[in-house]
Order: sequence, then C-alpha cells, then structure tokens
Amino acid sequence: MTESYYTVDTLEPPTSIGFLVKRCGVLMSQIAERRFASEPVSFAQWLVMANLGRFDQLSATALSEETGYDMGALTRIVDGLESLGLVRRERSERDRRAVEIALTTEGRRRVQSTKRLVVELLNELVAPYSKQEIETLIGLMQRMLVRLQEAAQASSGVEPQAAPRAQGAARSDAATPMRTLRGGRGKARQNRGG
Repeated sequence: MTESYYTVDTLEPPTSIGFLVKRCGVLMSQIAERRFASEPVSFAQWLVMANLGRFDQLSATALSEETGYDMGALTRIVDGLESLGLVRRERSERDRRAVEIALTTEGRRRVQSTKRLVVELLNELVAPYSKQEIETLIGLMQRMLVRLQEAAQASSGVEPQAAPRAQGAARSDAATPMRTLRGGRGKARQNRGG
C-alpha cells in the first residue's frame, strides 16, 4: 500500500484497528470470565495454563510476554495455580539459577477439560459468518500478528533469536505466527498435536 490509510484527520476509534482489536479482546475476556465463574479456575488462569501448555516450561518473563500480563498480575495467577497443584516452578535445565514454570499433569487435564468453554464461546462469536469469512479473518489476524511481532522486534533493538518449538510445531508458520519471532523461550515440546 503506497498511500497511508490513516491520517491524523481521519483516525477514529470505530475504524482504528488498534481500538477494534483491543475492544474485542476486552469483551471476549469479560464474557469468558463469566463462563468460567463456576469452574475451579478463572479464564485468566486458563489463559496462563493454555500458554504454558504450548511449551515444556517458560520463564516468568517469557510467560508474561506470551500472555500480556504484567509480572505482578502473573505472579498472583501463578501462585494461585501452584496452590491448586496445576503448575509448578522448577529450576531451568539450561541455567540452574533461573526458575521456570511448567504445567503439572493435573494442569494439562484441567486445560483440556475447560477448553470446551472457550470453544463454545468462539463458535457462538463466529456463527454469523461463513467458513470462508472465518478463515479470511483468521488469516488477516495472523498476518497482523506477524506484522506486530516484527514491529515489536524492530523497536526493541534486539536481534531475532531462534524460535522455540511449541506444541503443534508441525503446523505451518501461517497457522502459528507466534512461533516465528519468539526466541529462546522454553524447552521444545515434542509435537503432540492440538
């Protein structure tokens, strides 16, 4: 695109990609939290566990980056999950001074057993759209995610590192763009699907 789409004069929340993505995320999280109200874990806790499920273990810093929770909020969530026996903190195999966070067997079971709530919500949200529209939206969002990762990497001044191998690593990069720019986070998990 040669001509800028947005200008100072035309930028308004209803057409701002940033506003729309943020607002959709906030509303989806609020609805999901209500659906998780009768579960032993909250939606915020489930999100942390689901992100951990993609790796054998992650540092708190890497998990914070993956989930978007600040370190204070993440520490509280992980403390709660640890007290429930759903995650554990363990010494890194690469650096014994570092502590990494991993799901327990019960944590993996809990992620799977409550995943249905997220599946039901997402299916309700996409119900008005055709399969092709859904796939187009997903493709566009994945491209936007990669673009944002590239911009974040460029603005950090840090050289890209080798990407970790997350669960489902056999999928194409287009299907899992988060993997393309994340570097050195967590021990690679063998491909177990999903």
